[in-house]
Amino acid sequence: MSLSEYQADHAICLRAAADMLGEPARAVDLSVSLQLLLRPHLRFEARGGVLGGEAILSLDTERGGRYLTVGLERFRIDVDPPVRIVQVRFPYDDFDAAAYYQFWAVPQSQLRRFYRVLKQYQRQAQVVEPPLLAAGGLERLWNNTVGFLRHGRRRLKEFGVPAKRGVLLLGGPGNGKTMAARWLRGECQRHGFDWRSVTAEGFAEATRNGEANQLFELGKPGVVLFDDVDLAVRDREQFGATADHSTFLAGLDGVDTRQGVVYVFTTNSDLGDLDPAFRRPGRIDVVMHFPCPDESLRRQIIASRWCAEMRGALNVDRIVRQTDGLSFAEVEELRKLLILRYLDTQAWDWRRAWGDFESGRGQAQRRGIGFLDAVRPASPASAVA
Repeated sequence: MSLSEYQADHAICLRAAADMLGEPARAVDLSVSLQLLLRPHLRFEARGGVLGGEAILSLDTERGGRYLTVGLERFRIDVDPPVRIVQVRFPYDDFDAAAYYQFWAVPQSQLRRFYRVLKQYQRQAQVVEPPLLAAGGLERLWNNTVGFLRHGRRRLKEFGVPAKRGVLLLGGPGNGKTMAARWLRGECQRHGFDWRSVTAEGFAEATRNGEANQLFELGKPGVVLFDDVDLAVRDREQFGATADHSTFLAGLDGVDTRQGVVYVFTTNSDLGDLDPAFRRPGRIDVVMHFPCPDESLRRQIIASRWCAEMRGALNVDRIVRQTDGLSFAEVEELRKLLILRYLDTQAWDWRRAWGDFESGRGQAQRRGIGFLDAVRPASPASAVA
């Protein structure tokens, strides 16, 4: 198809969409992710063919629905005032029946509003449930990352504070470090800051290619997360020096001063196992510990993330006591096991879920987290109902 033919077909399709909207329209191309974001908010209003007549629909027997193949569909977005948009699909290749030209048409008068609605839905989708931390922990994490960036480089410079921060998250696996990182990523997106995640594999590959220094840089103020940073910054006196040490430290705080960036590091190691050159102030300004949840946090987990029916059928006090020494991830696994048992039996059976949990973990692994010191296998008499 030539360019002129393509433009002529587009003009025909856009005029048909404008007729369905009742006013001049603008064509917009929405990415797959934006379409998925928008779909739940669309209310179907009308359907028709591009050149008159009926639209062509395809039936989906697997999902039990139907979708537009050729034609136009008008939808309403229920905001105040409502926004109407039209989806256009039309074949453009005589030799390929599966090739379709597709776009969305928005009234010219509502284009800016449609954009604002999309941004609102995007911000809502980016909201991530915050991690459960001890009192004051969440505020401390935010203040030293996103809150720090919001002060702005100019204001920090006025008071002689470098516009760079290092935050270290310490703790065993499953205790909320990854959830904290996801929440921070969402907060960065909501407030317009940049975000980059660097894995151990990504750092190793960049080092091999001589590009490790670029991992520490951002195009605008934001956060760089180094996940599982252990190997690059382990104490050289205890574990021996590697090329990764000098590469990492030079990138973090070398000759070129970084500005407008917060580095967040996660590790399963103890603080004493990390190199003193890495731990010093200026590179690490804040250390936050993520231990296994205490009794108060375990109670919060159950209160906020276990459904009311589950809580009403179980002895929550005993569950809180019996899960002493478990990580957040292990408490979550118990919740899943309870639900799976319920789907099979229609009963909330803590004793059976606990038994499934024990058999799935193994004695040796549980001893590593202090599990056996705190919990003994429940007998039928002592099991939570």
